[in-house]
Amino acid sequence: MIDVIIPVYSGFNETKECIQSLLNTTNRKEHRFIFINDQSPDERIVELLNSQVDSSRVSVLKNDENLGFVRTVNKGMKFSNNDVILLNADTVVTNYWIDKMYTAAYSNKKVGTVTALTNNGTIASVPNFNQDNELPKGYTIHSFAELVEKASKKVYPTIPTGVGHAMYIKRSIIDEVGYFDAESFGKGYGEEEDFSCRVIRKGYKNIIADDTFIFHYGSTSFKEEKMILIKENKKKLFKKHWWHPFNVKLYFILNKKVKNICNTIQNEISKQDLKG
Repeated sequence: MIDVIIPVYSGFNETKECIQSLLNTTNRKEHRFIFINDQSPDERIVELLNSQVDSSRVSVLKNDENLGFVRTVNKGMKFSNNDVILLNADTVVTNYWIDKMYTAAYSNKKVGTVTALTNNGTIASVPNFNQDNELPKGYTIHSFAELVEKASKKVYPTIPTGVGHAMYIKRSIIDEVGYFDAESFGKGYGEEEDFSCRVIRKGYKNIIADDTFIFHYGSTSFKEEKMILIKENKKKLFKKHWWHPFNVKLYFILNKKVKNICNTIQNEISKQDLKG
């Protein structure tokens, strides 16, 4: 069993589309979706989540007060006894995404976390690396996911940190590394990097499932409050893991595997354009 944990607070339309994609895509591995209502002020979201309770694959939890992203994720991981996938509610998943992330996770005993490719996920972004991408012209989410899988060589490149739009964590890793650091990163931003650094310190690695594409709407605005929070949390992160920024810089300089994946996908898009 694999538990997919989806914290929900706002974004009714995105959440509705995410739920539809979760319930309508195909996977072979046994799984369960755990939605956690973090005291959403939007009654439409409350009704939407409550309407899913009858599904055999769905559990809906509700926070008695707004806990924020980090504590809500921890609540989901504690509720589960299984491997988990942390999934943002503003994503759209594609066929066999759980199966492919599971295969990547167990491709090597040293794998701690797995991140899916996406259009909007910094170092996990395609077709342009480390950028926010629109879907290539002429592609739907699902047809682009098929192209990504076709282009993939399943190299599962190592990355310095997992990215939280869709992040697989083995239960054995949670047991060994612990939960997200809610004390330091309670309001969000930096908690996934901190967890990934702790994974590395325990001798494991963070990888990308380069055959798996999940669409991510992501944040389109960076309010001043958010920018201040990110800056403060980066200081906390670097204080805990002084070596992490150097590790990231070395990754950008030396590791060409993810960039090669982007190039392969871009070449495949060009081929399809020529055929069209």
